Amino acid sequence: MENTNLSHFPFTYGKKTLIPCMRPIQIHLKPTLTGIILVTLAGAPTLIHAQKTPKTPQIDEVHASLLAGKKKAMIAYASKERSFTMDVNAKTVKNSDIPGFITVDGQIVQATLVPSQPSIDAGAMTTAQEKETLTKYMNYELGYYKKKLKQNYSQLQTEWVTIKDRLFLVWYFDMPKDYKLVSRQLYFSTLFSNQVLDLNAPVFKTEQFSHARATLTHLVNTLKTYDKNLDLEALKKQL
Repeated sequence: MENTNLSHFPFTYGKKTLIPCMRPIQIHLKPTLTGIILVTLAGAPTLIHAQKTPKTPQIDEVHASLLAGKKKAMIAYASKERSFTMDVNAKTVKNSDIPGFITVDGQIVQATLVPSQPSIDAGAMTTAQEKETLTKYMNYELGYYKKKLKQNYSQLQTEWVTIKDRLFLVWYFDMPKDYKLVSRQLYFSTLFSNQVLDLNAPVFKTEQFSHARATLTHLVNTLKTYDKNLDLEALKKQL
């Protein structure tokens, strides 16, 4: 992991999420809008950092959104060419205080699309090529944690899981012990058209890991993808 050459990695759109206790957190959206947003998490100031470079291609959305209706809820994303939805069957679901995150039965989650450059075609890839692409993506993210954010994660675990004919790389690692709020980061990563669809769940306490994993597992089991734009406002009215 530590020898990853980040300059050779094809993905140009990524994010990092660190949620330490009683200190600023950083969510880096490398090609999104320039800005600094202060919010509050557990009484502590939260710093959300975003940057955009002139050479970065613009996309319609970064994170999927919560669609909450009278009877049920969805996490959904729609661009001009592609869309996806995930059903949320939970007692409570709401937008988190942290932009881009959604709270599902007490567990905060984030669904992010990470376009690649040059473009990939997930539909034309072999399983081996999918694994290679997702592994490179994971290594890039881990390299960013360690080299740019100076976070010495430990106990990295990876699993290949196939859910409804879709390959996922499940990966998680422990945060430094001085991060008293979050103990572990959990990711489910898969390919979607020419992008990586990445689900993240910060785990506050180690004993909550099973709940976090069950939450993401449920979401990916309900994942539906479309090679077209979905009208999210119209879809919300049907919920």
